[in-house]
Amino acid sequence: MIYLKKLPERQKDPETCCPSVKKGNVYINPWPSATHRKATYRGLLSKRLSGYFTSSLTAKEKNLSLMVDLDLMAIKDYHKDEKNIAMQLTWLGHSAFLLQINTFTILFDPFLSKRASPLNFIGPYRCRDRGFKSFSELPPIDFIILSHNHYDHLDKATIKEIYAEEQNKQHTHIFCPLDLKAWFVGLGIPENQVTECDWWDDYEALRLLPNAMTITNEEALSEALSESSHKKITISAVPAQHFSGRTGLDFNETLWVGWVVKSQEASYYFVGDTGYRSIPDDCPEDEIEKYPFCPVFKQIGNIYGPFDIATIPIGPFTPANRMTPIHTTVNDAVNIHIDCKSKRSIPMHWGTVENLGIDEIERGPTELLEELKKRNIPQDEFHEIYIGKVVKIEKEKEKEKEKEKKIEK
Repeated sequence: MIYLKKLPERQKDPETCCPSVKKGNVYINPWPSATHRKATYRGLLSKRLSGYFTSSLTAKEKNLSLMVDLDLMAIKDYHKDEKNIAMQLTWLGHSAFLLQINTFTILFDPFLSKRASPLNFIGPYRCRDRGFKSFSELPPIDFIILSHNHYDHLDKATIKEIYAEEQNKQHTHIFCPLDLKAWFVGLGIPENQVTECDWWDDYEALRLLPNAMTITNEEALSEALSESSHKKITISAVPAQHFSGRTGLDFNETLWVGWVVKSQEASYYFVGDTGYRSIPDDCPEDEIEKYPFCPVFKQIGNIYGPFDIATIPIGPFTPANRMTPIHTTVNDAVNIHIDCKSKRSIPMHWGTVENLGIDEIERGPTELLEELKKRNIPQDEFHEIYIGKVVKIEKEKEKEKEKEKKIEK
């Protein structure tokens, strides 16, 4: 059994802890960095339509150089070696990640079906596999955590598939942005299995020991929850610069967020879908810094950082005028890596979904490497992984043992 407790609210301030802003029934990005700049790119509509009708209908497999090799054994055996692993993270393609931390199994933005569209025959689609056949192959999912309601992040087919598994049906709890709870309840998910969050909301999740599950006295339960033997993490919703909508009639009526998950021994920042600095089309490289950047990533780094791992989106970023207010270039991604104080970052939102934009599906990692070289940042700080790769962070005591072994040799 998992016990959820909301932690005290933080004092909001635009300079240090920026609150979400809602005008009427619409949320907005409250920063100059989200302003659309000068447009010179031509032919966007025709190129998008051409892509939809030449490849979207047939949903061809693409980007074959991106390997898919899910290590199911490492995922299943995590609990056997949990005493040695502080955290392990598995990329499932696009923005979907499976996080295992302090005994908890958490799934982020699981678009794991084929079509990111309200129509099942046209629209953006997964051109690389997810690496497993059924959710019965995975451990029970403790939490599904959503950044926003776009189809390539919130996938109805995947949500229904998860809850169809007996191990998840009455167990899996959803964390989502404000005003999105009703969507899940409409699918038949009980209200008490869904938690909405505003920017900077913090929740503590405790996995109760068997002796605490039967306690009904409130005072005794409070005392039991304070025991250090319970496994515990904090889950925090943080700002992002993006937008929301699924129907064309609900533009920005639900919030968008990033997420931070921390235990006593590890920390993870899921940036979500975001922009960083809006620039005009054909902006010279030496003029990029003239435009304002989004300040929240430094705020997140100051409040929650440093992070053992951050997953940061790269692209789509063409045309710049349309894309940079809501998506990140590789320059932006490296800035976020620095601003949030990430020790190691992994790019996401690339290589998996065709027709999400007009950039080539393979675009991203090569440009990221070039950007890192320009700034003299080691490649091992920020580089791509294949779908299914399990990234592990060892507990400190295990790191010390390894150091001692090397010294002895």
